[in-house]
Amino acid sequence: MLQAMRDRVMGWMGWVIMGLIIVTFALFGLGSYLQDEVVTYVAKVNDVEIAPREVQLAYEQQRDRMEQMLGDRFDPSVLDEQQLRKSALESVIRQQLLVQEAAREGLTVGDNLLAMSIQSIPALQVDGRFSEEKYQQALFQRGLTPAGFEYDTRRVLQAEQLTSGLTQSAFVTDAELDQAYRLQAQKRDFAYLVIPAANFEEDIQIEDEQVTAYFNSHTDDFMIPEQVRLAWVELSGDELSKTIEVGEDDLRAYYEEKQESLVSKEQRKAAHILIAVDPDADKETVEAKRKQADDLLQQIRNDADFAALAKEHSDDPGSASSGGDLGYFARGVMVPEFDEAAFSLNTGDVSEVVRTQFGFHIIKLDDVRGEEIPTLEDIRERLVTELQRQSVDDLFYEQLEQLTDLAYENPESLEVIADEMGLEVRTSEWISEQGGPGVGEYPGVAAVAFSEDVLEQGNNSEPLEVGPLLVVVVRVEEREPAKPSAIEDVHESILETLKRQAAQEQAQARGLALLQEVEQGASLEQLQDDEELEFKKAEGVERSVTGYNPELVAEIFRMVRPVDDVPIHQGVELSNGDYAVVELTGVEDGDPASMPEEVREQMRSGLENLQRSATLATLVQSLRERAEIVIPQESE
Repeated sequence: MLQAMRDRVMGWMGWVIMGLIIVTFALFGLGSYLQDEVVTYVAKVNDVEIAPREVQLAYEQQRDRMEQMLGDRFDPSVLDEQQLRKSALESVIRQQLLVQEAAREGLTVGDNLLAMSIQSIPALQVDGRFSEEKYQQALFQRGLTPAGFEYDTRRVLQAEQLTSGLTQSAFVTDAELDQAYRLQAQKRDFAYLVIPAANFEEDIQIEDEQVTAYFNSHTDDFMIPEQVRLAWVELSGDELSKTIEVGEDDLRAYYEEKQESLVSKEQRKAAHILIAVDPDADKETVEAKRKQADDLLQQIRNDADFAALAKEHSDDPGSASSGGDLGYFARGVMVPEFDEAAFSLNTGDVSEVVRTQFGFHIIKLDDVRGEEIPTLEDIRERLVTELQRQSVDDLFYEQLEQLTDLAYENPESLEVIADEMGLEVRTSEWISEQGGPGVGEYPGVAAVAFSEDVLEQGNNSEPLEVGPLLVVVVRVEEREPAKPSAIEDVHESILETLKRQAAQEQAQARGLALLQEVEQGASLEQLQDDEELEFKKAEGVERSVTGYNPELVAEIFRMVRPVDDVPIHQGVELSNGDYAVVELTGVEDGDPASMPEEVREQMRSGLENLQRSATLATLVQSLRERAEIVIPQESE
């Protein structure tokens, strides 16, 4: 279409068209053609736009970290998706602030450092070495190109240069360390009495007039925000890959091409006896250890049982109990000296004494697994999937171009897109400007749905990238303006709120009365007996104590010290509405002189890490205050 227009512009028809365009602009103004542009970024930091893809990747990385950390305990159904996505957006904004500051400081990352950083990523390695194949697979799974990934990695390293220069200077003095230990190991004697608000709810009566009055005075709290239901179509690389047929000839050619990379490396099964030597050991010690190893080797040469000697003499706790067995390993896994010796032996041979950074080794080779090439049938499914994934990129972007054209040429319907491309028009549940279930969870969708072009003009959105090889086009199917809730719909929740508030007020009133009695000399324990309230008493407990209300313990450790053995009394409103009366009778600081050296070093390291975190947080906050940050979804 564009080429046809160019061709016509070369002739007299082109001048007619250009004349009509100029007249139109003169009459109506260029602005009418440019206004109401759809915002497709999720944030802008000092004029640098953050694409939805960046936030989606950050979200996936955070989710993956949670899954790895929790393992079998990971339950996606209890995830707060909105909070996780908000956290992902904040992390991307923070990273962008640091990258921009690093650039202002003139910090750069060379190609060598970039390559080393990428090659050292464990997920991209096979047998401890960088794998180009795994690299390409990882990029494909994330929908990334090498150039894009390297650009992002360079930015991360650039930001790390900036932050490491600030944080590496953190240090903690001995005086600060001693004071921190005095507070951390501090012990306190206390007692407390809890007055549960629930004890009063049963007798509280709330009249309808009170509910109505509360509703009328809190109208804004009961507004139902504007909502929309979206019609949408989705172009997915995963779905497209399923439509790609892989021919047998192509599969066999691919198998032949990959045979070299499919070969499993030779592995060796060995056992060893380690006589450990400290790297700082003096010459006499080293000689004594060497003699011990030589003596053991001589016994083995005289037909002594290798496994029995390993169990008795080896200093390797991981293998000694199993007769020194190290299992199978490939070349390059062990330290170089060990590796060279193990791969020079024949099955059943025992090495000479080998010196490494860990000490002296005697190595016995038990078995060798040769190089093996899996058959096509063994890995058919894997290779088919790889070929489908390799083919899907071109198909996806070809269809994305078609999707874009159809969305613009038919702005008032998704049906043409669905018919032409074989896609399904789906309908979402109600979503607000904060998002919602289903398609509303994708980054950027809510912002686009509530934009002028889509919401007010009724047009299709432009194709929105919401994930790797995943694009959606949405339009507003139904619209529900913001409106107040009916009092009938919120009557029960208001009733519960008023009951809870009244119960909390009565619990506080009773607590204040008991506090006054205690200050006049009454015993907390006696008051508990009188009213059957929750009473706890503790002596010599630290901050990490269990079995007591943690909110109260935290408050108790904030209270001022008693003077001249006169107890300190305080009333505490708890977050659940209960009220507590607290009595603090004694405080004993931790003794720095009793702190074990390993605890001292752990504490020093922890405090230095806190300093680093505080320094970095201060830097980011300063950058944020000076930056111009726009988040469309918040500003609409």
